[in-house]
Amino acid sequence: MPIARIDSNLCTGCGMCVDTCPEDVFRLNVQPIEEELVSPCGVQCPACVNVRKYSYYVEMGMMEEAIKNLREYLPFPAVTGRVCPHTCESGCARCEVDEAVNINYLERYVGDYFLHEKAEPVEKLYAKKIAVIGSGPAGLSCAYFLCRKGYPVTVFESLPKLGGMLRIGIPAYRLPRDVLDAQIGYIEDMGVEFKTGVTVGKDISLDELRKEYDAVFFATGTQLSKNVKVEGDDLEGISTGLDFLRAVGLGNAPEVKEKVAVIGGGNVAINVALTALRLGAKEVRVVCLEGRDEMPAFPEEIQQAVDEGILLYPASATKRIVGKDGRVAGIEVMPCVSVFDENGAFNPKYDESKTEAFEVDQIVCAIGQASDLSLIPESIKVTRGSIEADSLTLETSLKGVFAGGDIVDPRGASVVKAVAAGKRAAVSIELYLTGGNMRTDRGETVRVQHPPKDGVLQFPRRSTQPLPVEKRKGNFDEVKTGFTENEARLEAMRCMTCGSRASIEYPEDCMVCLYCERDCPSHAIYVSPNRPAKRMAPWDLA
Repeated sequence: MPIARIDSNLCTGCGMCVDTCPEDVFRLNVQPIEEELVSPCGVQCPACVNVRKYSYYVEMGMMEEAIKNLREYLPFPAVTGRVCPHTCESGCARCEVDEAVNINYLERYVGDYFLHEKAEPVEKLYAKKIAVIGSGPAGLSCAYFLCRKGYPVTVFESLPKLGGMLRIGIPAYRLPRDVLDAQIGYIEDMGVEFKTGVTVGKDISLDELRKEYDAVFFATGTQLSKNVKVEGDDLEGISTGLDFLRAVGLGNAPEVKEKVAVIGGGNVAINVALTALRLGAKEVRVVCLEGRDEMPAFPEEIQQAVDEGILLYPASATKRIVGKDGRVAGIEVMPCVSVFDENGAFNPKYDESKTEAFEVDQIVCAIGQASDLSLIPESIKVTRGSIEADSLTLETSLKGVFAGGDIVDPRGASVVKAVAAGKRAAVSIELYLTGGNMRTDRGETVRVQHPPKDGVLQFPRRSTQPLPVEKRKGNFDEVKTGFTENEARLEAMRCMTCGSRASIEYPEDCMVCLYCERDCPSHAIYVSPNRPAKRMAPWDLA
């Protein structure tokens, strides 16, 4: 008498039966009938990546299936696996058991495994053409998903090299250039056309684009840096963060002095500080209004700066810049008592009675970014320095013209948020071109209500050791190291595949040992014919 059945209404997909069956009778169905049920990590991810599915494939060694699944959600997993802030991990249901699954490293492992794979050209199924303005993460994402559908897509980039902020905003020690080039190359191999050195609004007008293309997507991001407004801000030796990183990213690294001060507490500021250190600075200070715990930069990037000897001055404001013979010679700072007022508006308050001064010979301001709207036609509405676009469809005030990414919403900017915006724009553009309803014909996300918990064994989270600090000096070698095959498969085993279901794949091999029925934490497995046919779910017993 082989095993009878599994009650799918009770099964949580915890994998206990798969892991413990001595005869290997069970498998996990990571895409069950209830396809709309998304795992908690997927709900937390802006791109709604199906983590449970590719993690299971990694665990089983099915790498072709893993990358196929990832590419349904992400255009460049080897990139996002390195620079994504992995908000998915904060929603990981395994946090209720021990620690979140190391999703970022698993994503990177799969992306790196196929890094140098060439894409097969995608057949053009439609005559209607799309123009994408900007080759940053939002623009690349939109182009990728539309090309997958069979649409002809052309991307216009004003810089001489592709990648947007991926190239000019993220240093090579975080995102190696060969990785970025390979991932963009894959999209180009698919059939996306790229035109570099073309500025829309200057070299070609939007009206001209609209005559040639059936839909347009603006994804030009925030390319302008803001400068500090204090006494001495006109001295020689002051530059802005994005200008500094842009020069480095395009291969024209500026000369760096011995003592550098970076003003700002975001990711750009930290990237500038660590880049300056690699270019030869002996002493780098970061001065920012926010306290250490409130700095907008990613915590792990702040910790890296501390590890490499960057001097942090949190809760500090620049009072004035000191000069000598027309050039920067020092900076004077004062305590910042508060950054926002009682209404949450930016309104910093200072204690000018206390100051601290130190010598510097170069200052880089990284206190914020802004979109360049000078080339945006008046026919497109803008609000508070950003293009106004529908929050769901991303369509602008011009029919058939869409916008997304940082140029629409720069708050809490991240690569994966831009990828999600590009993907959303691609859905809207296809619905627009095919006559669908851009508001109602979109899919719905429903979270798994009862992820596994009871009976799940605890296993420590796996990570890797970064490049030693002493080996980072004077070079842009990648700091983070990736998983080996064994590490990836062991970490993938920690994924509880929330929302999946166990299935009986080889019933003829069942030896009726009853271990599965006995140990199933949700009492979903029936081997014995004498067992009651209906049991209460654990969550209904509370």
